[in-house]
Amino acid sequence: MAYGFTITVKGRKLLAKLVAGEQLEITRVMVGSGDIGEESPVYFDDLVQPVAQATSTLPVVKEETVGFVIEYRSDLNGGLEHGFWINEFGVFARDGEEEILLYYGSLGDVPQYVMAYKNGAIDIRRYPVSIMISDGVEVVLAYPALAFMTAEEVKNFLTVNLLPEFLLDMEGLIKKHNEDKNAHPELKTLLDADLTARIERLENALYYDIKENPFLVTFETLNGIVLTKGVWNKDKKRLEC
Repeated sequence: MAYGFTITVKGRKLLAKLVAGEQLEITRVMVGSGDIGEESPVYFDDLVQPVAQATSTLPVVKEETVGFVIEYRSDLNGGLEHGFWINEFGVFARDGEEEILLYYGSLGDVPQYVMAYKNGAIDIRRYPVSIMISDGVEVVLAYPALAFMTAEEVKNFLTVNLLPEFLLDMEGLIKKHNEDKNAHPELKTLLDADLTARIERLENALYYDIKENPFLVTFETLNGIVLTKGVWNKDKKRLEC
């Protein structure tokens, strides 16, 4: 069989049943050495020759597609004692009480050899997976996502998964702040004092017979003023007798 990927019959039935609000639970990912030849894997329940459990990145759901990367490293599961050829991998999912083989991948005529884990040297193999799902379906992992993520994958994950939640939280905080009548009391006090002074000047112009140019004196400072009587109230910016 040439290099290719297949969603099994059971996998198609599971995806067809999922509707918005439901979860697609991925239970495990496996790698193996099996060669299926010309046989179709659509009815497979397992790998032909499973060897080891792998891990993956966190699933990223974008529109109606979930994508993640299956990763097998020689340091997983306590360390690989003997090297082997990866020729197949599979994604398993929960369908009610049953675990099914959802997705099968074959490397065909180009298997990849993984060396044993020795002296801290890690051999890594990675395989991208993309699965169409119904819009609004949540994808969860039943195992920890232990794969190394590239900078591009981190950026994609943050943009797709975290940024919308962050913007939504920020929108709520801004709305709450705008509706809070007690927000920024210092600015409110300054604005109230300025508006009060402006209103008093308008009232003087409208209701009092002012024949000359009015002027306004403030006592924010005493620069140029010699105080001979009274007390300067610095906080309220006025002279008090």
